Amino acid sequence: MTTTPQTETETETGTGAGGTQAVALQLSELVLKTGRYDGMSAFYTHVLGHGPFYERTPDPDAPPRPAGMPERAVDVRLGFFRVHDSPHSQVLALFGIDSLIGTDASGPGLHHFQFGVGTLGDLISQHEHMASIGVRPHRAANHGQATSFYYRDPDGNIVEFSCANFATTEEEVAFMSGPVFAANPSGLELDPDRFVAHYRAGAPESELLRLDNQAVAL
Repeated sequence: MTTTPQTETETETGTGAGGTQAVALQLSELVLKTGRYDGMSAFYTHVLGHGPFYERTPDPDAPPRPAGMPERAVDVRLGFFRVHDSPHSQVLALFGIDSLIGTDASGPGLHHFQFGVGTLGDLISQHEHMASIGVRPHRAANHGQATSFYYRDPDGNIVEFSCANFATTEEEVAFMSGPVFAANPSGLELDPDRFVAHYRAGAPESELLRLDNQAVAL
C-alpha cells in the first residue's frame, strides 16, 4: 500500500480543492447484487443470527427501468439486514437480479455502498465538495426514509451519500412498513442541481423532502 503525504493543514481540516471541506462520514450500508438470492439470504441470516428486517419482490407488471439507469430498489428482489443496531444502523442489503442467474460466481458482487451523513446540510456540503474536483452525481433520489446522491468512483463502482429523513429509527421503520414505500422504494428521482439550489435559497426541509415535490424532481 502506498500513501500520499498530506500537509498538516490538510490533515487537520480536510480542506480540498476550491476551499471546500469534507464532512464526517460513516459507512452505513453495503449492497451485494446476486443471482442466488435465496442462498445468499440464508447464508447472511446464519452469519448475522437474524433474517432481513425488510424484503420485497418487484411487481412483475411494473414498467422497466429507464434506459441507461442502474438497477433501483423498485426493480429487484431485495432484502435489508441490520448489521449494527444504533441511531444510524449499519445495513447489509441484497439485490436479487434475474439476469445474473447462472453467471460465473466472480461476476456478481458489489452493487453500491453508502456513506451516511448527519444532516441534509451535510449531504449538500458533500455534494459541493465532490463538485470541487469535477465529480457529479449520476443519480439523486428522495427515497422517503432517506435522501441520497449517487456517484461513480474511477472504477465505476457506485458510491452513495445519504442522510436520514426521519429523526428516529421508529419513524423510519414505520414509513418503510407502509404502503408508500412498498409501492415504490426508489422514491422521487431528484434533479440534484435544482435540489441544491432550492436548499441554498432557504427552502424548508419539510418542503424539499416532500415526495410529490415536482420543483426538485428529475
